Amino acid sequence: MIQKIIYRTLKNYSGFALWFYFKRWQVHEHAPIPTGPVIFVATHQNAFLDAVIMACSTKRDPWFITRANVFNKPLVKKILAILQMLPVYRFRDGFSTLRKNDETIDTCATLLSKSECILIFGEGNHNDRWFLRPLQKGFARIGIAAEEKNDWKLGVKIVPVGIQYDSHTKFRSRVLVNFGKPILMSEVCSSLNTNQQNIDTLIKRTEDELRSLILHIPPDQYETKIIDFNAHRKIKSDLIDQLNADQALVNSDHIQGKTIIDKPTFNKWFNPFFVYQFINHLLPFGILTWILKNKVSDPQFIGSLKFALGMILVPASYLLQTTICFLISDSLLITSIYFISLPLSVLARR
Repeated sequence: MIQKIIYRTLKNYSGFALWFYFKRWQVHEHAPIPTGPVIFVATHQNAFLDAVIMACSTKRDPWFITRANVFNKPLVKKILAILQMLPVYRFRDGFSTLRKNDETIDTCATLLSKSECILIFGEGNHNDRWFLRPLQKGFARIGIAAEEKNDWKLGVKIVPVGIQYDSHTKFRSRVLVNFGKPILMSEVCSSLNTNQQNIDTLIKRTEDELRSLILHIPPDQYETKIIDFNAHRKIKSDLIDQLNADQALVNSDHIQGKTIIDKPTFNKWFNPFFVYQFINHLLPFGILTWILKNKVSDPQFIGSLKFALGMILVPASYLLQTTICFLISDSLLITSIYFISLPLSVLARR
């Protein structure tokens, strides 16, 4: 019970913070999210921010498959268990550790048998380029293990999820969480097939579905197509419309359209709302900038750390600044107005 309270509290707070971090956070379901045993197979472009967005975009409370090296310390292991995280071992963790994955697969199969849901990033690692990388077989092994435990009568569903960012690192950018149609394992697999046949079938079907849910620029054409794409992309307000337009643009033989020219950045300094927001967030912004510049070597963690540290630094700075405001003004009304203006100035940012 306590574990669930902690999980739900963090999930709700993270969901609240996402509305401030992104200018637009849109969730689209091509079919209702099913009840019962579900494996969410999501694309992975932005470190642990992907997991936060995924969990907050559904009413289900998924268990997360997480790289094993973060479980090394006993205290951290206990915290991660509260957050419903399970370890997965990779070759880089040592060949001998791969056997421990059998225990994780068995745990996941048991959870699915209890109608729980699992979240796994099928590509196995993160990459901030707009294409789908080959899926690993972990999600398929978990689903097959669960069905075999229940004589292929459990009804496990694979739900592909495409996470599409406008920008992987910018604050107040946009993100689309695109839930695909559930894949009923018993309809695409068979207890008469070998495990490898079922694994291959599931991977192929899931890859096809995921590719339709994101912007996929073929890797062998990426360097050339991304230049034309950025030059001719047209901005849409609805992110499904944006995705459809982006997919059509990438797949067209002749890219046509009006080149988008960014407005001069100095214009924003003539906006009093931007100046107000900038001044009142100098403290958390300065600390965050220093941390990212001096402590982060992997640029693909920038977006995730901006969000995670912002969840701590921004409320702390609001508390400090509001206290100072009250000490100076000695007015509860002025202090309350000032406090309310802080998050509103973020929401007003373009």
